[in-house]
Amino acid sequence: MTNVFTIDFLLRVIRLITPILFASLGSFVASSTGIGNIAIEGIMTMGALMGIIGSYLTKSAFLGLLIGVLTGVFMALLIAFFSMRLGANATLVGIALNTFSSSLAAFILYQFTGEKGTSAKLFAPTFGTWDIPVIKDIPILGQLLSGHLILVYVVVIAAILLYIFLYKTPTGLRMRSCGLNADAARTAGINVERLQILSLILSGTLAALGGIYLSMNYSPIYTNGIAAGLGWMGIAANGIASGSYGILMLATAVFGVFRSISIILAGKLPVDLIGAVPYFAVLLVIVALAVIQTIRTKQGKVAEQ
Repeated sequence: MTNVFTIDFLLRVIRLITPILFASLGSFVASSTGIGNIAIEGIMTMGALMGIIGSYLTKSAFLGLLIGVLTGVFMALLIAFFSMRLGANATLVGIALNTFSSSLAAFILYQFTGEKGTSAKLFAPTFGTWDIPVIKDIPILGQLLSGHLILVYVVVIAAILLYIFLYKTPTGLRMRSCGLNADAARTAGINVERLQILSLILSGTLAALGGIYLSMNYSPIYTNGIAAGLGWMGIAANGIASGSYGILMLATAVFGVFRSISIILAGKLPVDLIGAVPYFAVLLVIVALAVIQTIRTKQGKVAEQ
């Protein structure tokens, strides 16, 4: 516990929660239109790899990021193509992309490096940290708010902008109406398919940024299995949220906090048990939310569904 209640622990949480939040936002925006994106993990993997390769080839971290993002968008659009044009099940397409991406990533990595496990041979520009002027000099507060990895600030801005977009703009409200009842949305003259494609583009972008953070910001290299279940954590957070942005943030935070705790416990508990810690924590959150919902329903504050 002495390791938990420290500024260093909080800084670790911020670093670890960032890729999960990218994944959560990507999953949330796709499901808001009712199509869903189960390929978050695969998109993170390919975004991480193509980002670092793009950076190596162009000698520019920004162009590498752009290539990684375009890879994520392309993969998300594959879901749209196979599900909307060919009639395939979007969930099955996503699972196929997850399975395919890990093997494809290993193949591409080998072609560029001759290695199957890491991109250490590629000397690619990556992103660093950002010290916020003035704020960085404030005791404690400066340590908490300044000096973070650049994509940490990007995900915070993305979370704010996505909330405004989905809840405060006409297009966002139409997207959410598609997720609630696509047939009713079509009756109202809304182009459901177009909005679903838009949501998948945003989803692919966010998921790819999560992968790029891992290979170009959190660490300077790509390694096989770099996503390490973070995409699935984002999907799980979205499932728990059930359309609530606030609960999405809470579930993501719980994943991040307990993932940090699991790192502290490394070497003190069995590896399999440590890996289950974040999921066990979210299970507790689900139970707590269910209890609160039941109590509110009995008190008449929430209508039974």
